[in-house]
Amino acid sequence: MAAAGLLFVAYSIYADIDAAGTRVTSYLPFMLLLVALLIALGFEFVNGFHDTANAVATVIYTRSMPANIAVVWSGMFNLFGVLMSTGAVAFGIVSLLPVELILQMGSSAGFAMVFALLIAAIIWNVGTWYFGLPASSSHTLIGSIMGVGIANALLRGRDGTTSGVNWSQAAGIGKALLLSPLFGFVLAAALLFVLKTVLARATPALFGEPKGDQPPPIWIRGILILTCTLVSFFHGSNDGQKGMGLIMLILIGTVPTAYALNRALPESQIEQFVGNSTAASKVIEGKAAGYNVIGNPRPAVTNYVAQHQINEGTYPSMAVLVRDISNEVTQYGSLAKVACRPRRQHP
Repeated sequence: MAAAGLLFVAYSIYADIDAAGTRVTSYLPFMLLLVALLIALGFEFVNGFHDTANAVATVIYTRSMPANIAVVWSGMFNLFGVLMSTGAVAFGIVSLLPVELILQMGSSAGFAMVFALLIAAIIWNVGTWYFGLPASSSHTLIGSIMGVGIANALLRGRDGTTSGVNWSQAAGIGKALLLSPLFGFVLAAALLFVLKTVLARATPALFGEPKGDQPPPIWIRGILILTCTLVSFFHGSNDGQKGMGLIMLILIGTVPTAYALNRALPESQIEQFVGNSTAASKVIEGKAAGYNVIGNPRPAVTNYVAQHQINEGTYPSMAVLVRDISNEVTQYGSLAKVACRPRRQHP
């Protein structure tokens, strides 16, 4: 089954690259892509050591379900949660990473940063699992991402505290990571107090410890299995998207022409896309008045994205690129056709 899954992934990537019209000149990046994807899957596998225990601990301890069945049950509803998720958490992971890392993903430095953050997170997760310490893989992964971002900026001679991480996104994620255990603590304590006050006398069995190997009454078992199911499902719909975000990052950075563009954009949105591009181009051209682009405009835009520094070539280069994209979409009719066409070379 694993071999069939890997073959399907390889075929899907090949089909997407072929549809994008990308010329393959070396197979080394694709070999590194395979290694990166395997490490990302390894992170998800190790992540299960911790998170599955969180979901199934109560049903196994109370003997509501056998351990092997509980683990499979939890994994199945984790998968359902991922499949029915919106992808918002995955996009949050991608936007947290330094834009420079995404731009350089095809280079050795980009791959090295991805390998570093994944392996660091795996080592920590395995270590805490081995010693039986509950730990959050989300905190571990976010810390690893911020670490490689800051280290990358420092190695390139820039201020790692300002340019290495998307700090506005990091602040939002940090607040969620900080508030979630506090929220869980307060809400769980309040619910326990209310339930013990209301139900302790009416249903004392609900608060009794298991007696030997005897399972609890059927209705209590139902409640425990339901909570296990919901925890697994919502864990998959949120936490399970971390792996999706990592895989998205790897694919976008390695084969940007196949995955960085939404080549399936419906024709109904093409006019809006062209109109927005034209309006943005006019605004940028107004700021670029008096300057001309000599040579390829892309390096100037890439430098701005990576270093957040505007110079005399930034606005005219951006105006040229935005205008080119608008013209090509208008000419070819869709982003899919633009991706398959050779880009126009600037003098």
